[in-house]
Amino acid sequence: MLKQSGRLSRNQAGWLLKKGDKFSNEFFSIKFRLNKKPFCRYSVVVSKKLLKLATDRNLLRRQLYEILRQRPASPESFDFSILVRPAVLKLDFAAKREKLLSTLNQISSTSAPQNG
Repeated sequence: MLKQSGRLSRNQAGWLLKKGDKFSNEFFSIKFRLNKKPFCRYSVVVSKKLLKLATDRNLLRRQLYEILRQRPASPESFDFSILVRPAVLKLDFAAKREKLLSTLNQISSTSAPQNG
């Protein structure tokens, strides 16, 4: 699990879902925004339509938070709200890790402000 400072509160996540920039692929729909903190903050949303049982939703959420906890620090800090799509359910943990990290790195590299 992430430290409290690495997670977005419910209010912050709601604001980010309304105002953030969007990036989607087959596995995740991600809302993001640059922040002024020295670290990234995350929220993970698993819909009840996706998994009916709360224990299943929590397991998937904990897996994704563990992947995010181990993510190396990036030079730019963002707030991310990660909405899980149904294709993620077919992946094992290693594949989830690879897809999520590659997606976040792609967002960070394309959305970072250019100096000069």
